[in-house]
Amino acid sequence: MPITGFRSARPSSRRALPALAASLALALAAAACAPHRTGPTEVGVVFNKLTRSLEIKPAGATYFFLPFVNDWRTFDISQRSLVMNSDAGSGDRRERDDLRFKTRDGNDIDTDVTVRWRIDPSRVGAIWQQVAASSDEVEHRLVRPLTRTYVRDVLNRLDSEEFYNPRLRFAAANDATRLLAERLQPYGVIVEVVLLGDFSFKHEYQRLINLRKEAEKQAEKLEAEIHATQEANQANLQARVAQLTQELTAAQGGFEQAKREADAYVIKRQQEAQATLAERSATATGIQRERAALNSSAGDAYVNLQLIEALQKKEIRQIPKLPGGNIIIDGNELLRQLGVLRYQQGRDSREADSGTAAPNPPSGTSPPNDH
Repeated sequence: MPITGFRSARPSSRRALPALAASLALALAAAACAPHRTGPTEVGVVFNKLTRSLEIKPAGATYFFLPFVNDWRTFDISQRSLVMNSDAGSGDRRERDDLRFKTRDGNDIDTDVTVRWRIDPSRVGAIWQQVAASSDEVEHRLVRPLTRTYVRDVLNRLDSEEFYNPRLRFAAANDATRLLAERLQPYGVIVEVVLLGDFSFKHEYQRLINLRKEAEKQAEKLEAEIHATQEANQANLQARVAQLTQELTAAQGGFEQAKREADAYVIKRQQEAQATLAERSATATGIQRERAALNSSAGDAYVNLQLIEALQKKEIRQIPKLPGGNIIIDGNELLRQLGVLRYQQGRDSREADSGTAAPNPPSGTSPPNDH
């Protein structure tokens, strides 16, 4: 019976062995799988050695896979800076690492260079297969040597004066950025910018540059003084022009006022002269008419009439006859000579004809007598 029972048990145990082996294999595989993580700025690469397949794992996650049949690498895809300085304590290397190049005029210049770059996440697999297995190795094997080569090629085009010019130096840095970006783009590296930092010339040339800087400062100072003097002179000139303009305006106003006064005086004098001329002309005309009247037949009568009117209120006395028989003044004879008596007699006869009495003779006159 035991033997028979033993035989009956062997077929069932043989069927259980494959399942048990598979379970043990799965358990061992699960135990062998280790976790692999990617940081927030990292991308993972899984390479299967059996299938020769490549798989990109995004950032910020944890992944499990067999370590023996798979290779695992991570790449930093954040912006990185390659710093090459003359100061050993501030660059990527603990030694002097600045870039030396030769200008077109044969001068040697040392300059600090900083390159900001990053890895293209979509090209991580190609980078791992063709360039390097980490971001640090990419910088050491690819970015650093190509940067020193192509930046030097761009700066070699400048002469010393052009490199000393900030605008031209900035333009050269932009040219280096474009050239380096073109050369690194096929490898999956993106160049953001190339920056040129502090620089130094040869000692003798640096001394000349310092002298030039001092001369430029002195020239700027003198130019500022000249400009200030010009502005002061301009202000003084404007003030003087304003003063002269004011004086000229006042003088023109005085001239116009004097001119108006002179014109008014001339007009007044002309009017006075015209009035005087008219008055004198009227007087002359009257005299001319009076003269013409006197020259006519009525002139004597007019003169006698005027004499009579003048003598009407005059007292005329006759001086008596002297013993010798001479008469000093014979009033009647004088009046006769002047025609007064004849005029008086003619008037009396006219008044008698008209029936009017003759007026009394002027006081102081005597009736005429033959003596």
